[in-house]
Amino acid sequence: MYFRSLSRLTALLVVGVVLTCSEPVLSQAGHSETHSNPSHKAAPPWYVTAAAIHRVTLKPTTQFWKFEHLSLDAAQASSQLRAWKEEGIDAIEVFAPEEGGNSYDGLDAKNRYSLDPGLGSIDDFRRLVQQAHSMHIAVVTFQNLGYAALDAPQFKQAEEDVHAGRTTRESQFFYWSERADAPAPATGSSYFLIRPKIAGYDGEKTEFWQWSDKAQHYYWTRWRGKDANGETTHLPQYSWSSPEWPREANRVVDFWMKTGLDGMVIDAVNWYPGYDWKKNAVLLASVRRFPGDKLILPEGGGAFHTDDPTGWIRDGAWTALYDYGLDIWWEKQSRPMFESINAEDPAIFEQALQSYHDRVVAAGGILIQPVLDFKDQDKQRLAEGLLATSGDMLCYCEPSQSIVHPAPGIPDLLKLKSQHPALYQNSARRRIATNHDKSLYATLRYAADKSERLLVVFNFSSQPIKAEVDIGAINGDQYHDLESDNTAVVEDKMLTFDLAGYGHRIFRVEQK
Repeated sequence: MYFRSLSRLTALLVVGVVLTCSEPVLSQAGHSETHSNPSHKAAPPWYVTAAAIHRVTLKPTTQFWKFEHLSLDAAQASSQLRAWKEEGIDAIEVFAPEEGGNSYDGLDAKNRYSLDPGLGSIDDFRRLVQQAHSMHIAVVTFQNLGYAALDAPQFKQAEEDVHAGRTTRESQFFYWSERADAPAPATGSSYFLIRPKIAGYDGEKTEFWQWSDKAQHYYWTRWRGKDANGETTHLPQYSWSSPEWPREANRVVDFWMKTGLDGMVIDAVNWYPGYDWKKNAVLLASVRRFPGDKLILPEGGGAFHTDDPTGWIRDGAWTALYDYGLDIWWEKQSRPMFESINAEDPAIFEQALQSYHDRVVAAGGILIQPVLDFKDQDKQRLAEGLLATSGDMLCYCEPSQSIVHPAPGIPDLLKLKSQHPALYQNSARRRIATNHDKSLYATLRYAADKSERLLVVFNFSSQPIKAEVDIGAINGDQYHDLESDNTAVVEDKMLTFDLAGYGHRIFRVEQK
């Protein structure tokens, strides 16, 4: 549910283009503020410098929740936040914070203006956000604005109104029909993929008119859900074609942003019937009207066969995408990161970055990548090290396809990432030749503010290698190892050193 379909995009070699930084500067609360003094150098938005984000839920653990629980108790939350901070985590994503049902980990909202019963109040949530900010941890939410729970009061009211023949605010939140064979309420096969014309997808099987006994009408559905007993239901889709639901959606966004959030991940935007670029602009404006830099990510954006990801950044004005160029877990043919590491072939990883990551960064966006579970400690460290030095923000998302805590040794690397502009999400890169390009992977990374360059070298092989890096391609005189604090020896335009199996080295490139 959280990631959608994509075929491997055609490779494009893109020269790294730096992302122009905006004026806001991170404040101690985790927000950003603007300096009026022109002598101050503007800092990048927090989502450019953050090393890693951790997905959590406020909801109690049940058979329907699989994310790590974050307590609303101040003392317990403080302990959890400190532990994550020690791991190198500098942002958290609160998944489906509003009162919800049992579908997709609670994304089927019941009451969008309160927490689940027994958890606490919105004031408790606001205090939690402030508490995280005091520890320099940003907070975003992951929410769906495309469907409701079957027992959501708004849908139940809509059913009553439709049955009585009343056109009301609630009845216009949803699509209704008197016939099961009525045309779909919205169609398309582009960025907003309602019934997309793509191989392997049959919209007739998942999108249809579902009968409501209470309404004595059919409502439009796209997603299967779960009721309190775990039985399959069909969730009612909101009508973005009506003016009523977009207005309500903006109210929802406004309500949650007032808690002090640093942004939102909005789920499955592609599948909102009636959604378009104009409604998209209004929705994002409702997020951006609050002070500070906001991470705004369309889950599924850039993940479809006809969908060029740069459109979401350039035309949609979203700030970030998931890095679907590296992995789409539901498509066996679209898992380059797994393929690259398991084949010990860095060329596959490099190609994936060129095809997707580099293009999004050049368009002005940043990438977030869920950390995959490799089931092997050495490969796991290699994967996380690659992400930490690739310009992606790492997401420790969930325990089924991803992992929730950094591998041993990675927290130090995450902290290093957050301290070096050449590893920020807006940095650029180019590959450097080595004596063994089939296993060695060397890239020169450039800070967007031109403050530093880092040479990063990885061994994709399980066997140790005598590495030789062609520094004749680099305008530098000294290479200082950031982790060992040693200066490497250069001979005959070659940087030579021993590299353990699946190991890495990070050098700061200096000029005399």
